[in-house]
Amino acid sequence: MSRRRITVSENPATLLLPQEILDKMGVVDGDEVDVSVVDRTLILMPLDEVERAQKLGTVTKSVLERRKRAYQELARGAE
Repeated sequence: MSRRRITVSENPATLLLPQEILDKMGVVDGDEVDVSVVDRTLILMPLDEVERAQKLGTVTKSVLERRKRAYQELARGAE
């Protein structure tokens, strides 16, 4: 992990990321990223990762809905 300083010059603030981090994320100058905060943790995700996560969530929800009865029976356990 590396430390970085937040720089505010008017609005908004700027966080400069080293090229190494950008390379690991697979993003380049001009790419858009999804920015979110979870429990005071800043999360940056390339948009293709966001789309992939959304698709996975949709598929998972669909499977859970279709198999809801089977999962409920498994949760009750053997009688």
